[in-house]
Amino acid sequence: MQSKSTIKAIFLIGAAGTGKSTVGKFLASKFHYCYLDKDIVANRFTGELLISRGYEPTARDQCDYYKQSVMKLEYETLLHIASENLQLGNSVILDAPFLSYFEDKNYVLDSMKKFNWHNVEPHILEVFVQPNILKERIITRNNERDVWKLDNWDTFIAGINQKKCLWQGINHIRFDNSSPTIDESALLKHF
Repeated sequence: MQSKSTIKAIFLIGAAGTGKSTVGKFLASKFHYCYLDKDIVANRFTGELLISRGYEPTARDQCDYYKQSVMKLEYETLLHIASENLQLGNSVILDAPFLSYFEDKNYVLDSMKKFNWHNVEPHILEVFVQPNILKERIITRNNERDVWKLDNWDTFIAGINQKKCLWQGINHIRFDNSSPTIDESALLKHF
């Protein structure tokens, strides 16, 4: 078990298709951290909630019901599960876009207070790739939730470029994941 002073909460952020999951799973495996992917934590109940309201189970990007009612529930659930692990002394990697929360400068610090994360060292790990590589990866992964992104590529990229993470008071690491394999030395030097 890790000592309390080394317990980390790593907010793994970035657009869909950047390789967040690959990077997060690599770090979790390397350091034996708890890995929490919002999609795995929430997709099943999110899909059912959307269906119950007459939407497609993959509706996200342009669905007001999702944005106003479901998304907050997904993130609260993710943070609650992270809290349980952190209280047990387990460092946590939270793999989620968090894009809608970027403008809230105190999002992480307020979340730490809300969930009583004491003796936790927060980090932001922002994973990004070049737009042409991002498009290739999104096409390759062939996910139904990406249809809107591909059909509205310029709008999607413009949205990513406009959304800058403004979170303050914590270590912010930017990692270019454009190479075909993770540049382990470039990534690990931060941890």
